[in-house]
Amino acid sequence: MHGRHPIFAAALLATVLGVVAATAISKAEVSAQLPKPLPLAPDAARKIVDGIAAELRESYVFPELGNRAADAIESDLRSNVYATARDPAELARQLTERLQSLTSDSHVRVIHGNPFANRPKPSGLQSAGFETQRLDGNVGYIHLASFVPPATFNSAADKAMEELADTNALIIDMRDNGGGHPASVAYLASFFLDPRQRVHINDLIWRSRGTTSFRTESFWSSPTPVSYLGKPVYVLVGPKTYSAGEEFAYDLQALKRASIVGETTRGGANPGGLNELGSDFFVVVPTGRAENPITGNNWGGVGVRPDVLATVETTQEAALALAKRKGKS
Repeated sequence: MHGRHPIFAAALLATVLGVVAATAISKAEVSAQLPKPLPLAPDAARKIVDGIAAELRESYVFPELGNRAADAIESDLRSNVYATARDPAELARQLTERLQSLTSDSHVRVIHGNPFANRPKPSGLQSAGFETQRLDGNVGYIHLASFVPPATFNSAADKAMEELADTNALIIDMRDNGGGHPASVAYLASFFLDPRQRVHINDLIWRSRGTTSFRTESFWSSPTPVSYLGKPVYVLVGPKTYSAGEEFAYDLQALKRASIVGETTRGGANPGGLNELGSDFFVVVPTGRAENPITGNNWGGVGVRPDVLATVETTQEAALALAKRKGKS
């Protein structure tokens, strides 16, 4: 039986598979420093494809599409398509590209190497993903890197919002946010909603494993120590904003509680779990999909479309100008 780890794909991709900053080292030097990849075992591709196909058929949130994708990679295997892979990383890349082309779902991903190795334990405000500043015009600014689980996230959100509660407007920068936990999204959104009533923020529709039946998990606003109701909020987004980061922008946009500024986001709306396949391979297969209670839809495949378009480089300046103008009116 494959090992199953209760982690959201978005959080995994944000914290484990993040883009490493470029350095002033030539490609040749980098290649020389890296260990040589191990060759593939003779039957590795078959075992990995069999495991992925089983997960797609058993748990992918779109059952018919999961069946078709499973059939396709099994057909590829019989045709020796994956025989060209020189090492495990190459096989993982080939399978990821193939599965994403079959499903048009950027959350589907095959990983080689233990994604849990050497993961830091979050603690404190910045370790929970928050950075806060006060900008000109008494405008608050929060840069949020990810939505870590509520046990760590909520207290950090409380502190960040308490620091900026007396500002005239707030900018929340999601341009580098790669995702995370939906309950943390709902908690942060709660600061901007009427504390006197419970607001329905988002639903996740989960497939019951091995069936074609589904259950709904609903997320609602909750009490917060301070309220930012009635003041302008601007959410910055861009091409790297993904999954739960997109949900936060989408939800506040649907609730008409924030102006979204920047460029269209990546378009990943289907959370899922990390499944161990053996031989240090893992696959992320989405078992759920987001469904906003206001729009009846989500941002999957299309991204969140900003209310105010701006390039990544000018997004913050554009939002700050809007915030200052709003503060004077």
